[in-house]
Amino acid sequence: MDHPATDIAHDVPASVAEEAERSGVPAVQQPKAQLVAHEGGVLPIMPRSIEEAARYAQGLIVGGIVPDAFKERGSSVVNKELVMMGVLKAMEIGVPPQTGLAGLLPINGRFSVWGDLAAALVQRTGQVERQTTAELGAGNFDPDAPLGEWPDAYGFRVCYWRKGQADPYVGEFTVRDAKRAGLWNNARRDPWIKYPKRMLFNRARAWPLRDGFADALCGLTIAEEVMDTLPPAVDERGPSKRLSSLIDEEAEDAAEVETAERGETEGGAE
Repeated sequence: MDHPATDIAHDVPASVAEEAERSGVPAVQQPKAQLVAHEGGVLPIMPRSIEEAARYAQGLIVGGIVPDAFKERGSSVVNKELVMMGVLKAMEIGVPPQTGLAGLLPINGRFSVWGDLAAALVQRTGQVERQTTAELGAGNFDPDAPLGEWPDAYGFRVCYWRKGQADPYVGEFTVRDAKRAGLWNNARRDPWIKYPKRMLFNRARAWPLRDGFADALCGLTIAEEVMDTLPPAVDERGPSKRLSSLIDEEAEDAAEVETAERGETEGGAE
C-alpha cells in the first residue's frame, strides 16, 4: 500500500528520515519552535532556546549582516559557531541578538562588551543616580595640535553615582596614562591615532562602569581595555579592525552632533 507523500521536517534527525524513506513510512514531523516578538514598545525577535538561536544565527549569516569580528581572521568567511555563541551571549545578557552582536567583541576565547553597550546595560538597570563627565587639562589646549604636543594632564574624569550609595565610582584617564601604557602616538594602535579624545573618554568611563555595576555587565570585560592590553601581533587581527570600525561610526555621529550644535549656536547669535 502506497503511503501519501509527506514532507520530512528538517527537525527530524537524518538517520530517522533516511530510514523512513526506505521503509515508506513517513517520519513523524516535529513542529518547529516559533520565533515571536516580545511584548512592549519595541518588538525585537528574541530566541528562547538553542534551536531558535541557531535559526536566528543562520538568518544573520545568510543575510550577510554579521560583524567582521565574527568572521575567520584574515578572511571574509563567517565563523558560524562563533555567531551562534554571540546570539546565545546576547540572550544571556538580555539584549536582542543583533544588538548583542554589534556590541560584543570576541577576544582570546571570551566576549568583551563595547563601551556604548556597556553603558546601556548599566543605564537600563535604573540604578544610576547621576553621572558626570569632566574634560581635564583643557585650558588653552589645541586639539588640532600634533599628538606629541598634547599636554600630559589632558584627559577625562567620568563619575557614576549608584542609587543608595553616597560616593561615586570615578574613572580618570589622561595622556600621561596612555603614554605609560604605550598607547599614545603609537602607530600600532590605530584608534588612538585617529580618535585620541574618544579613546581617553572610553577608558575613563570603563572604570566606574566595571567597578560600580559589575552585576549589570554580567562579568563582561570592556573591549577597549582588553584591546589595549593585547600585544600588537594580536591587535592587528579581526577584533582590532572591528573595534576601529565601531569607533569610526561613533566618531562620525559625534561630529555630526557637534556640527549641528555649532550651527544652532551661530544661527542664534545672528
